[in-house]
Amino acid sequence: MDRLLPNRQTGLSHRRICSSLGVVTAFAAVMLSSGMVLRGQAKPTEYDVKAAYLFNFGKFLRTSSIAAPTRATFDICVVGQDWMGRTLDSVAENEEIDHRPVRVRRVKSAPEGRSCDIAFVSASEGDRIESDLVEFHGADVLTVSDAPRFLAQGGMIQFVVVANHVRFAVNLDAVKRSHLVLSSELLRVAVSVSSAPAEVQP
Repeated sequence: MDRLLPNRQTGLSHRRICSSLGVVTAFAAVMLSSGMVLRGQAKPTEYDVKAAYLFNFGKFLRTSSIAAPTRATFDICVVGQDWMGRTLDSVAENEEIDHRPVRVRRVKSAPEGRSCDIAFVSASEGDRIESDLVEFHGADVLTVSDAPRFLAQGGMIQFVVVANHVRFAVNLDAVKRSHLVLSSELLRVAVSVSSAPAEVQP
């Protein structure tokens, strides 16, 4: 499938993305309002959908009152190979989360990502994923990946594919070990909320 590039004047809206996922929830409503559109084809790619999800996770993310002071920007970081590319940049362009401008960063290593709010740990990290997650301990960073065993290794959110649609599973135990709080609305649309990877069928 050809890569879809973002364009803010033509193409697909978040409504089409959410419709393709079949998610009719408050979470989907936020996706509709974030303004991402895609050029050309009638269907977004897998990584277009993941980019939209990644950005919108931030809208359902809070930190407890005892967490470290809020940073000036809301940083979404990618550790490892970035397959979302310009789509993620377009999603975040001129947006705010928690009254902070959203900034997309590509970081070289997990230690550099400790200053982020959300970190997408690419499956390209391979055997380094477990050590990457150790680096994030205590940093109050929402860790997300599409690596197959990410939740079992201690990650917080793992993208999974269910009936050819991108969904996500949540390791709530990992979230609770931080000062992060995920909205119940987000948890309700997860395909699985547990401390183990979701078992899904194509």
